[in-house]
Amino acid sequence: MVDDHGEAGLYAVAALALGLGAVHTLSGVLGLVSSLGSPGALVLAVSQAVLGLLLVPAGVGLALRKPWSRWVGVVAFGGLAVVQLLPLLTGSTVAVPLAGVLLATGSSLYLMLAGEAFESGDDGRVLTEDTDPHEFVR
Repeated sequence: MVDDHGEAGLYAVAALALGLGAVHTLSGVLGLVSSLGSPGALVLAVSQAVLGLLLVPAGVGLALRKPWSRWVGVVAFGGLAVVQLLPLLTGSTVAVPLAGVLLATGSSLYLMLAGEAFESGDDGRVLTEDTDPHEFVR
């Protein structure tokens, strides 16, 4: 089972997913409006909006410990890190939001390693006097 520190970390990543999801969705929509002439800026704006929209339900699912939200969060956070690095790789800018890249990468890695947070400790079986395989009653 997850200790209190792991549970707090999971809630922190869920809050971060909700916050970054809202910010990147808004940024993507504003980028769509302003990038009507440039195809590269249009691709960045669409990808930001889509990944932001993926992060919002992932954040809610993470807070509720839904198993699907873990992998949606990994993909969305990893995608955000790549999208934030794309302007640097294409040479269009040298300024990269390093904090955003590190937060997205760290959150994606945390979710990849936090598999036990989504496992339920109770599998529905109760060990009683009648079901204990180690008891032999004559």
